Amino acid sequence: VTERNLAQQESKRLQDELLHAGRISTMGELAGALAHEINQPLSAMMSNAQAARRYLTAPTPDLEEVREILDDIVKEDARAGEVINRLRALLKKAKTEFEPIDLNLIFREMVGLLHSDAVIRDVAVSTELDPSLPLVSGDRIQLQQVALNLMLNAFEAMNEHPNAERQVLIRTVLKDAQVLASVADNGKGIATGEAEKIFKPFYTSKPQGLGMGLSISRSIINSHHGRLWVENKPGGGATFCFSLPIAAEESIPKSI
Repeated sequence: VTERNLAQQESKRLQDELLHAGRISTMGELAGALAHEINQPLSAMMSNAQAARRYLTAPTPDLEEVREILDDIVKEDARAGEVINRLRALLKKAKTEFEPIDLNLIFREMVGLLHSDAVIRDVAVSTELDPSLPLVSGDRIQLQQVALNLMLNAFEAMNEHPNAERQVLIRTVLKDAQVLASVADNGKGIATGEAEKIFKPFYTSKPQGLGMGLSISRSIINSHHGRLWVENKPGGGATFCFSLPIAAEESIPKSI
């Protein structure tokens, strides 16, 4: 029994290591877009600071204008801090911890994190998030990783499409007592016979891909007692879907 418990603990440790490595790899691919995302508020802060200095050196400084500029600097600082905090949360090495999670919030956070990448790729991201969606039980960082992987796959699926057709739609809904989430793209869809192959480790159609994103995502969803699959859209493109059970009532703190 002791040996079996030790083996299970070691297996769990190795799984956490794999998930962490997957996040590190994904963040490396996003380095350019994330640098742009952080550079924008920093540039705005610099411009505002220079403007405030000009106002203050005037013979009769407009203090109200300076106050507004300082408010803008505070907002831009918060914006840059938010990006850094999201990165820190995704990159930190932590044990799996299940808690009640708002899946809508997970997707909103990832839409914010990938904003610059979407702009660079000229992808229009829209959401249809059920406002009455119940909470699910899960590990926040791991579910963020799934959302991130599915959104990046959707972006990359449309690399060869005209810019006007690059659209991603994220939906959440309650269906059959399960929370259902989907990420749909307008790419070329999944080739016949590959609907299961793409979830295998190291299977990829990308020249620079490692073939681990979807495999890791399915492993995460399976560990959350859910299911992850893909369907082709009738009009072209693919929809990646996953379902998760609703969090048990007794696990939800009264403050949530």
